[in-house]
Amino acid sequence: MKISRREMLIGVITLFAVLFGLTYWMAGAKITEQRELAEKKVRLLRQIELHKRILAEQESWTGRLAELQQQLPVYDLRSSVSGKILTTIKSMADRNDLDLTKSRADKEKQVGTLYELSVICDWQGELDALVHFLHEVNEQGLRFDIRELSVRPDAKQVGMLRGDMIIDCAYRRANAEKTEN
Repeated sequence: MKISRREMLIGVITLFAVLFGLTYWMAGAKITEQRELAEKKVRLLRQIELHKRILAEQESWTGRLAELQQQLPVYDLRSSVSGKILTTIKSMADRNDLDLTKSRADKEKQVGTLYELSVICDWQGELDALVHFLHEVNEQGLRFDIRELSVRPDAKQVGMLRGDMIIDCAYRRANAEKTEN
C-alpha cells in the first residue's frame, strides 16, 4: 500500500493537531495556575513595598500620634468624666446662645489608650447660634467631633431651628499619681 503525498500531509497535520490538543489539554490548567501565581506575586510585591513604606514612616507616625495625644485632656482613672464633658458642652452652647434642651452621655468606650464618650444633645436656637456653636466645637480640635447632626425648622416659632446631635468626645485617662506630677 502506497501512501500518497496528500494523505501524508493530512496525516502529519492531524498528528500535529492531536499533539497540540493533548498539550493544551494537559498544560491548560498549569497555564491558568501560572497566571494566578504571577498575579499573586505582583500583588504580594506591592504589599511588601507598602509595608516597607509604612515601617519607614513609623517613627513619624508615632511622633505625630504622641503630639496629637498631648492635645487631649487627661482625667483621673477613678473620676467620672461625663459630668465634666456635659458641663463643657453646655457652657459652649450658652456662650453661643444655643439652648440645649436635653443632653445625655452614652457609655464610655476605650479605644487603645484613648477613651471616647458620645454625648447626645437635643437643641433649639437660631441658625446663627448653631453656626457659632459648631465653629467653637470645631476649634476644640481632637477633643470634640460632631458625628451626627439633624436640623429642622421649629413649627411653633418662626426663625427658630431645632434638632439633635451626637458629639464624640475624646480624652485620656491617667492614675491620680500621674496627673499630680
